[in-house]
Parts: sequence; structure tokens; C-alpha cells
Amino acid sequence: MMKVVTHLTLALASLLCLMPGTGVAQEDPLPKGFRFVGNYKFDKRVKIRDGVPFSVKSKAFFCRVYTDGITVRVYGESASESYTSLTIHRNDGILLGAGTSRMETVPGLQAYSLVGNVLRQLSLTERKLVLTKFPALSDVVEITYADRRITVSRNK
Repeated sequence: MMKVVTHLTLALASLLCLMPGTGVAQEDPLPKGFRFVGNYKFDKRVKIRDGVPFSVKSKAFFCRVYTDGITVRVYGESASESYTSLTIHRNDGILLGAGTSRMETVPGLQAYSLVGNVLRQLSLTERKLVLTKFPALSDVVEITYADRRITVSRNK
């Protein structure tokens, strides 16, 4: 009986080794109808309470951004993870440098979502991603900043 269990265990283990798995080196499939915008690294979080900003320590988080021209999806490090979907409401540019002597409008878009009584506002340009959260039952606004990272593709 012990030999049968051992042989069955070895057979099962060998079958599992032959099954194709998802490797780290595989590229993420694009969501249907969406195009890849870029990889971004969230590296700075600020909370504002009563008009006073304070930094929040957090470790760096990488995300991938896709769009179909109507919505923007922000995924975790791979496109197989869950995502946050935001509806685009402006795509005619983003004003940078407000309140300084060097204001300019750069190509970009703004999007929003309202899920679970949390309003999220996204500002996206070629180089920056800014995500602002407005919780319904809190006086604290959270702003997260991300910089675009170089995308290296094996197909290019």
C-alpha cells in the first residue's frame, strides 16, 4: 500500500512539472481594446488635513497603465492583477506649474472614479501620474505621486 501511495505521489508530481505555468519572464497580455500607456512608480504619498500637508512613508509601488480612450485602468505590477478603472473626463492637456512663474500645458488627461464612497481623481501625463483620493467620511485628502519608468520590450 505504501508503494502505491509513493508511486501515485511521484506520478502526480511529474504531471504538475509538465504543466505550463505562468513565468515571470512572460509579457502581460493587453486587455482587449486597450493600449499600453506606461509603467509608473508610486514613490511619494502626501495627506492633507485642515490645509496642512504631511508625508506618509510607504514603500515604492509599480503599476501599469492602459487606456481605451474612454477609461484608464491602473493595474499592479502585472496586467493579470486586479485594477482600478477611472473614466476620462478631460483629455485636452494638463496645466503644470500652477502658482509659479513657469506654467505650461502638456499633453495629458484627467479621469475620475467614485467607488465605495471614495472619489478618485487621476492626472496623467507622459512623465507623471498623480492620484488624489477624497474619502466621503474623512477630512483627509490623500495624494500619491508616480514617475514614469522606461519600458523595455523584447518585441521592439
